[in-house]
Amino acid sequence: MRAAVRRFAIGLARGAGVVLVVAVMSLVLLHLAPGDPLAASLDGPSVPPAVRAAWKAQNGDDQPLASKVGTWLTRAADGDLGFSASTGMPVARAIGAALPYTALLGTAALLAGFALGTLLALAQARAAGRTLDRWLGALGLTLWALPEFIVGVLLIEWLSARLGWLPAGGAADVTLGRDAPVLAIALDRLRHLALPAVTLALVIAAQVARHQRVGLLEAWREPFVRAARARGVDERTLWRRHAWRAALGPTIALAGLALPLVAGGAFVIEQVFAWPGMGSLAFHALANRDAHLALGCVVLGALLVVIAGALADAAQAAVDPRQAR
Repeated sequence: MRAAVRRFAIGLARGAGVVLVVAVMSLVLLHLAPGDPLAASLDGPSVPPAVRAAWKAQNGDDQPLASKVGTWLTRAADGDLGFSASTGMPVARAIGAALPYTALLGTAALLAGFALGTLLALAQARAAGRTLDRWLGALGLTLWALPEFIVGVLLIEWLSARLGWLPAGGAADVTLGRDAPVLAIALDRLRHLALPAVTLALVIAAQVARHQRVGLLEAWREPFVRAARARGVDERTLWRRHAWRAALGPTIALAGLALPLVAGGAFVIEQVFAWPGMGSLAFHALANRDAHLALGCVVLGALLVVIAGALADAAQAAVDPRQAR
């Protein structure tokens, strides 16, 4: 446990510098990009110069680059990420409204993807070199190679448009009022969550299965597995309790690397399924040239990736007996 806590603290300390670099680089790039959401309304002849100057001063757009970076970092340390002109609210409030949807989608996709990927890897490893292994490997490689939006469009075509089993988009049924039964609301949310979560889960499962299969086959050749087989342990127990546990460490490390995949996939998938999360918010910010909102989304994404990586390192240290001390 001490090793896990130490790894987590080291990961956060290193990640703080990464988030800082991402914030500064994003500020520089957004400063160099032309246009902003207020340009069309503030640069008109009917807007008094005093009003134009006041708006730009409030958003820090009248400062040189070095001062703008320092001002933004100082305000961000106090929780002030600026004002989003395209949404008409503070950036922190806009992100706070979208973040739970992305957290729900990402959690469901990660859990389902890793569970399915582990089962596929176990089936492939037990049938290594045989027909089942080749077919599952080809299926996983195809899912891994396909863009997420192609998988999403195919699921919409079959499960929504043709069969009508699930809604094609959105996060809730607009005809379902707030006074509806709690169970009905929960089931409605799950039905809307199913397609985007399954889309991301299939891509994650394909990646997990390929890595986990290699880990299982390597663990199967370890001396402790041969020793357990010599003691009369049956094959099913050898795979599930010995080889699988030995191959779990790299898979946990892969979980930290899967978050950028989920974040990148959510940027597209949330657009395909009209899911009101961080991906849709970032797309809205870029489409409307809302620098403050785009910067907040980028920095928050970097922060979440750093935290996920630190947690993955800590979990790997916790399950690895060689790092227990």
